[in-house]
Amino acid sequence: MSVHEGPQRIASGYNQYEEALADGMFLSDEPGFYKPDDFGIRIENDMEVVLANKSSYDSTQFLRFNTITFVPYELSLIDVSLLTESHIDAINAYHKEVLERLEPLLVNDTGALNALQSRTTIITAPSTTTVITTTTTSSSSSAIATTTTTTTTSSSSTTATTTISTTTVADNKTFAITSSPTLIVLLFFMIALF
Repeated sequence: MSVHEGPQRIASGYNQYEEALADGMFLSDEPGFYKPDDFGIRIENDMEVVLANKSSYDSTQFLRFNTITFVPYELSLIDVSLLTESHIDAINAYHKEVLERLEPLLVNDTGALNALQSRTTIITAPSTTTVITTTTTSSSSSAIATTTTTTTTSSSSTTATTTISTTTVADNKTFAITSSPTLIVLLFFMIALF
């Protein structure tokens, strides 16, 4: 069996010879990234097309996909800081299903079971605290900028707190700013002007 054989496929162009997806068909999901003349990386899962619910509007039959390959993603290749919470949740849900399906098959192989368990651990976004302090002084002006960003992330909630406090004294004028992360660029631009 080749998952790339027709008559069905999912692609951007229309082909009159392709068949519509139907219950019982198999195909692959292959998201990837390719940097020209450098490298490419892709993950691949095979899926089965199965019946889902019917439309309450006109009773049209909907389809969905069941994943049929269960191999953990290589955690060392995942930069969690680039993922959204929904990406992290999707990976964790997939790894949970991989573990639930394969763990019973490996109860008599401690090494394989330990490897599976370590490769399906829950991933979370990194917690970070960044403090940047910039002080600029000259004979005609003085600028002090303090930026504190605290981000705490778990798979179910995200908390982000940013405080910007700037006091700039130039030509007997004083400015104070306390605002959101969108003003960080403005803050450092203002400091550069003085």
